[in-house]
Amino acid sequence: MQLLRCPDKARRGVMSLDMACDVRCFKPISYLFITLTLVNVASLAKEKLASARETSGGSKANNITDVESNSRRSNSERLTTGNVIDNPPRRSTCPGHCTKYGTCYEELGRCDCPPGRVGEDCASQLPASELTQLCAANGHTNATCAVELELALCLNACNFRGRCVGGVCVCQPGYFGADCSLSLAMQPPGADGGAAAAAAAAAAAAGGGIAGGVLMELLAGQNYTPRPSGPRIYVYELPPEMNTFQNLDRLDRPLMYLIWQRLLSAGLRVADAASADFFLVPIRVRMAYDSDRVIQAVSYIRSVWPYWNATRGGGRHIFVHTGDWGRDELSEDAQLLTRNATWLTHWGLARDHEFAGWRQSHRPGKDVVLPLMLAASLLSTYQLPRASPLHPAGPRPERTTTLFFAGRICGSRATPSLNGTYPNCPNVLGSEDAYSAATRQRAYFYHHGRANWKLVTASRAPAAEMATAKFCLAPSGGGQGKRSVLAPLMGCVPVPVTDGLMQPFEPELRWERFAVGVRERDLPVMHELLDRLMPEQVAGFQAELTCAAQHLFWSSLYGSVFGEDGAYDAFETLVQVLRMRATYPNVAPEEYEYVDAAFAAFMECREPPPPAAAAVAAAAEAGKSGGLQRTLAASSQWLRPLPQRRRGPAPASPPPPSPSATATLTAAATATTATAASRQALCSHSALPTPGAQSCGRCVRRRGRLLNPGGTICCNTRELAKCPRLWD
Repeated sequence: MQLLRCPDKARRGVMSLDMACDVRCFKPISYLFITLTLVNVASLAKEKLASARETSGGSKANNITDVESNSRRSNSERLTTGNVIDNPPRRSTCPGHCTKYGTCYEELGRCDCPPGRVGEDCASQLPASELTQLCAANGHTNATCAVELELALCLNACNFRGRCVGGVCVCQPGYFGADCSLSLAMQPPGADGGAAAAAAAAAAAAGGGIAGGVLMELLAGQNYTPRPSGPRIYVYELPPEMNTFQNLDRLDRPLMYLIWQRLLSAGLRVADAASADFFLVPIRVRMAYDSDRVIQAVSYIRSVWPYWNATRGGGRHIFVHTGDWGRDELSEDAQLLTRNATWLTHWGLARDHEFAGWRQSHRPGKDVVLPLMLAASLLSTYQLPRASPLHPAGPRPERTTTLFFAGRICGSRATPSLNGTYPNCPNVLGSEDAYSAATRQRAYFYHHGRANWKLVTASRAPAAEMATAKFCLAPSGGGQGKRSVLAPLMGCVPVPVTDGLMQPFEPELRWERFAVGVRERDLPVMHELLDRLMPEQVAGFQAELTCAAQHLFWSSLYGSVFGEDGAYDAFETLVQVLRMRATYPNVAPEEYEYVDAAFAAFMECREPPPPAAAAVAAAAEAGKSGGLQRTLAASSQWLRPLPQRRRGPAPASPPPPSPSATATLTAAATATTATAASRQALCSHSALPTPGAQSCGRCVRRRGRLLNPGGTICCNTRELAKCPRLWD
């Protein structure tokens, strides 16, 4: 098993050169040695942090309750004096030339070195042979490793407060963090306080945290404030070799990094861990061998911060897995270690699938199924930027095909046989049944050639054919299929056919409102089931697709393609699901819309109800009686405001079903854009006219997989605290 290799010869400000370890050169001979090394590294960092806090008169809290109490007390003292300024002059807690060659993570006194630099202050250069090995292990070439790159290739463009070296931010002195978003605020010598200082202190306290007895804040000088309705998310600042050493521009699924960027621009990130609802562990988990990265990250976190242990072994901690089979790809050790954590994955298998040999991966109510982020090339293939059927100005061709599917049938990519015998695919790989649980093979066997049905291995005009179909088969493949997202975007009713596989955001998103699920045993009679649906029912499904497509597409990250404004996109849907988890920890996810009117309105793409005293009182009473009230710590309870749209009305709810599916779809899309025109902050990729939205072509262009700092909704905003917020 390949191990993640800990990169350099010095443990970034917490290891001296005589303790150097270049784990990247190791063969997988001893996981125990690597684990012990990381624990020793973290222990040294922890001792340094404790020493700094003792010097300032503080002591490290042992649990979240203690940390929260200390945080609020220190915040209160600063608010009283009012003597806090942005990025004050302060001697670095890191040794030597750290701020010259690397970044000092001031909370721990840890010197974070970019690729090619080693030593406790990053003053030494890695030998050429070792540098070549380091670069290759992280997907870099000589042109991208250990050299200064354009800011767009670093997380959030380093918030324009540093340099991008090999994909790692080297922050200006006084700033730190993976994207240079953090800094310290303290009482400057001789300051006399005043209203301005008090206001600065209040802003810092709202989204800041205590580090070594000093207030830590996000985006100093930009008046950053967390979103009132939450959820509040604390992001661990891990050594860069754990997350940003990889060549981010070569990642095939960079969703974790895009979410990481967006948390800050959306106002969800906080620097004060004691006030956090959730804790994000920002590491890339894509393949089975990334299990070692998970174990190493947790080991480091447990040794340096108290929050993992204080949340009963990783409760309220979040990981993102972008692989095909989610948690099932993790090693048993990694699964056991993170059993209390929440995993955001693309694979929603909620029970074992004996026929395919798949094991349960998804845990409803704890994990969340995320929609795949469709590549720009795929969107172009299906002509979504040019002729989206959901766009109010898009074409509305008559849907004459009953069901459409074009794609791989056999796991080996062989051509399925048409001789009337089953299996119709050769078992070349020895595990043909594991591909799509044989749902593609069986659907093709029973329905290929059926009148008004089209199941083919390839299509020369997939956009036109999907746009003229009523239903689109949405099977699994080697993992979660992209057609669960693509079909709604094309105005085609999806037909999932894999037993036990939960779809994106299910059950929080009611798929039965816009999709027709077919059990595997009913595949032979699927045509009869679809034929039984009345035209009014089909029209009702199609009318719901405009809203469903918004929840399934990462609009605020990529930009608008069918006239949507991003307020109900996949990112905001994830935010609302997490808000509900934090507010109602004892409520099953399928019950969310019954206990929270704002959530119900959001999932239907409607304006949330106004915050009323009665609603707040009812929620508080529910918390007292049923344990629904969110508890951050044992000693504190409170309700946060309900989420509210920042400006303008929300899109109108879909009209009632009509006999004509086309007319219904057109009316729903038109109503959505008519109200959005006056307030759309999200740019549009569509060639069709989108009133109220500028073209994304007018955005400041950012090259690379990370798209724009903070998401495309912030494309012309240099300061992320001023990025348009559609909520609160």
